[in-house]
Formats: sequence, C-alpha cells, structure tokens
Amino acid sequence: MRIKSIKKPDGDKNVKTFILLGLLMLLTSRAEGQPDDLARMALGDHWRKKEVIKLDSKRGKQLLNSIDRSKFDALKKYWEPQLPAYCGVCSGVIVTNTLKNSKALNQSNFFSPAVREIIPPETVSRIGLTLRELQTILAILNPQFIVEKHYTFNSGLDLFKEHLKKDKNSDGLMITNFSIESLLGTGMRVGHFSIVAGYHEEEKMVLILEVSEKRNTSWIKSEDMFTAMSAVDPVSRIPRGWINVKPPAEPPVE
Repeated sequence: MRIKSIKKPDGDKNVKTFILLGLLMLLTSRAEGQPDDLARMALGDHWRKKEVIKLDSKRGKQLLNSIDRSKFDALKKYWEPQLPAYCGVCSGVIVTNTLKNSKALNQSNFFSPAVREIIPPETVSRIGLTLRELQTILAILNPQFIVEKHYTFNSGLDLFKEHLKKDKNSDGLMITNFSIESLLGTGMRVGHFSIVAGYHEEEKMVLILEVSEKRNTSWIKSEDMFTAMSAVDPVSRIPRGWINVKPPAEPPVE
C-alpha cells in the first residue's frame, strides 16, 4: 500500500508549516509554465540554470583531489547503474552495501516481503519512490542503522549545510531527492535520487554520485542543491529533501 499521509505536527508553532504546505499545493495545481513571483518565493527559483561541474572535468578533478576522497572511493566500490525508474532503489542499495561492506543487496532482492507491503516493484517501475517511502524501506532493510529523512520545507538550508559538514567527517551517508529540471533551469519536475559522495566546505560544493549511466557525477553548489530538493514531488505533493543513514554508534543528527 502506498504511504500518502503526512504526520500532523503538534502545537501552534507548526501553523506556518501547514500554511506553506497549503500554498505549495495551490501553486503546483496551476497550469504548467513559469511561476509568478509568489511561487518563486515559496518554491525557490527552478527557472535559473545552476552551475554544475562535471567530476571528469579539470575543475571537477581539482575539487575532488582537494578533499578527503575516502567516502567517494568507498561508494564507487559498490556503485551499480540504476534500472529504469529505480534511482531511489539503486541509491538505497549502494548506500546499504557501502555501510555494510557487502554486495548482498541488489535492485531485485531490495523488494523483500516487508518492502512489497509498502510498495511493489511494479509501482516503483512506473512512478518511482517518494522520500518517505525510501526512508521507511531503508529502516526496514537496515534495522541496525539510524535512518532519518529531512524535508526542505521544515528543515532549511542551514541544517542541510550542517549535515553536509557532519557527513564528511562521519561514517554515515546521505541520499538526496531533487529535481533534475531545477538544476537545468527548466522547471521542477523529473525527480531523482542520488548520493552525496563528498563536500568541499570552502567552495560550498556538493559532490553528487550519479546512479544513472545517462548522467554525470557532478559538483553542485549547496544552495543550488537545496533549491533542487525544494521542488515539489507530484506524488507526495510536498517538497523533496534528503536522507541520513548512519551506523548506530553515532547519535541522530539534530
């Protein structure tokens, strides 16, 4: 069964969250095309092409060589290309295998009986996964890990940057859920999952390990990545975000 409901926050301090969600649903129900100023303020500018530096470029290699690349190398050891519409599945497989130092999980046995109760592979092949679904599945497949999801609309850019800083010095891994169109500056559709493989704090650049063979692993400004994650998922009807997967020895990221 698909997970569609959103847990209702408690207290008056969350009224702004519900107002924002209502605004997002109103804006995304409009006809397609460039948004008005109100939409840009609420959703971020998805109609501006972002700076994307390919890893295999001279600049991309320079950035990689100027940081600790151990996390990137560990992820590459267990990298495999995604099957059609399986970007979330593939990201989960790579992260799980990297943390467990094992190749036991693949994009087929990912769908255990417990996972199939949440969403069957046939549905994922048509519409992919939402952030909440992937977080729930990873928690089921990895009960020994701490698996946290963070939506952009109630987390913020500062928290995302803080998590990037902590991630580069921890044994945990991050999965991002963002809009490819937002990075291209053509809108906010075409959702995608990929993995954070490094962070250059001085340049404020995030290294996104691409799970699709059709796209390039690239460096992206942290602010632009956050904007791309702020794009609304047409299935969940709320903005996207990121997932932290951490060994139990580390406390939850706050």
